[in-house]
Amino acid sequence: MVRRLIGYLVIVAGAAYLYFMYNETVISGLLVFLLLYLPVSAVYLLVVRKKLTADLERVPAMGEKEKRVRAGLTLKNRLHFMPIRCELCVSLRNSYDKRGKKSRFTGVVPAAGEETLWCVFETRECGRIEVCLERMRIYDFLGIFYTERRENKTASVRIMPGFVPMPVEISRSTREFQSEAEEYAQDRSGDDPSELYQVREYRAQDLLKDIHWKLSAKEEALMVKERGFPLGCAVLIWFDVREGKVTGKGFSAMIEKAASLSVTLAAEKCVHMAAWYEEEREQVITCRVSDEKSACDMIWRLVELKPCRDLKKREACRKDRFRGQEFCSIVTIDGAGNIWKDGETPELLRL
Repeated sequence: MVRRLIGYLVIVAGAAYLYFMYNETVISGLLVFLLLYLPVSAVYLLVVRKKLTADLERVPAMGEKEKRVRAGLTLKNRLHFMPIRCELCVSLRNSYDKRGKKSRFTGVVPAAGEETLWCVFETRECGRIEVCLERMRIYDFLGIFYTERRENKTASVRIMPGFVPMPVEISRSTREFQSEAEEYAQDRSGDDPSELYQVREYRAQDLLKDIHWKLSAKEEALMVKERGFPLGCAVLIWFDVREGKVTGKGFSAMIEKAASLSVTLAAEKCVHMAAWYEEEREQVITCRVSDEKSACDMIWRLVELKPCRDLKKREACRKDRFRGQEFCSIVTIDGAGNIWKDGETPELLRL
């Protein structure tokens, strides 16, 4: 702005010099125009400064890694008699690295109308990308002088990973692990006496206590009750994200590993639980995953995970949350995307 003002003064000084050197009508008119332009421009900018509004309603809530995202910045002109020329300063930054990439977009908003400027960017990492409208420049009618207004409006885009299965070896003990649950398997029996799976004819290896005596008397043949198989969580996936030990790249790797592991277990009919610590509310968040949809829902929530600072309080909340609850296997994924089991990072995960 200072350079523009200096340039303007130089031009006015040149016009004044020509006016005194040559007494021409054209030069006189040009000098009057230049002298009036600055105050008229100032009044115009004061009027239109509050007549232009911007919002980020067209920024999508979700994107996919390695694909382009189109974020729309909508401008509305409440001035009814003339269009407004403007320039927007927009930054894109990862919520963990805070490294912003700034871009500028120019446009002309018609009188009493609106215009959408599209910001297209590529997504190389999973996580949350913040689209921030930092400030707005509004130019006068000739685009020479401008007034600048800070906006600080932010919208978040959750970048989701690809759900690609990973090599996992699931043992028989994990597949047959039973724990308390509200859901029961529809394709196999178990040992839960509170739920009836099916009634069938008696076999030689069946126990007498499982005989359904009333139905046996009705059918005039021995009938046996098969108990239900509770679909409890056999595996716990714990996310260990600590402040100062996580980067945008590491968090992206963690999200991808979590998505791959969860969708693999779901495909193998292995019900599992994902859990992490939310420091703001001082509680452990748990997500029960039994199919691909619940795996996607879990990743959607996991993207908002923030690093933990108080590890002692986290461990206390963790012990309190899982007191009395058992898992066949516990897998830990840290903020760098490393998978840990029994204190080691195995090449092939065996559960």
